[in-house]
Amino acid sequence: MARQIITPKDLEKSASTMASKDAGDATTSVKRAEDSFTDRLLKYIPAEVVATYALVEGIIHQTATEETLHTVYWIVFFLFWAFTPLYLWRIQHVSKALQLAISFLAFFVWVFALGEPFTFLSWYQPIYAAVLLPVFTFAVAMIKPEQ
Repeated sequence: MARQIITPKDLEKSASTMASKDAGDATTSVKRAEDSFTDRLLKYIPAEVVATYALVEGIIHQTATEETLHTVYWIVFFLFWAFTPLYLWRIQHVSKALQLAISFLAFFVWVFALGEPFTFLSWYQPIYAAVLLPVFTFAVAMIKPEQ
């Protein structure tokens, strides 16, 4: 499954491109449909980045010293957060700015739900993440990029 969300505009562009090609060529007739709510839900979550972050977080937890733990968690979080839209754009070929922005925000929400490095903040409570994660995930899936 390609990561970029397919919208009605994408289908129109694809149809006009297909019409300009040889209609008799069976290799060019690919059926595509607009992404459903579930497709958007899955495509907005940068699962590969979150999973890799969780792996690195586990390694940090096992190897960092008490003196460096706080700093290392925050550095890794910000690196992965910055890396999220870059990965989606360069590797997964997502070009829709709205989708990149939502995925950027989704990474933050998912890491917030995982806890580290936010547990170092005095105001952090796991209940915030327990409520925010499902609400955010399902709410953003209702958004359809129009590009």
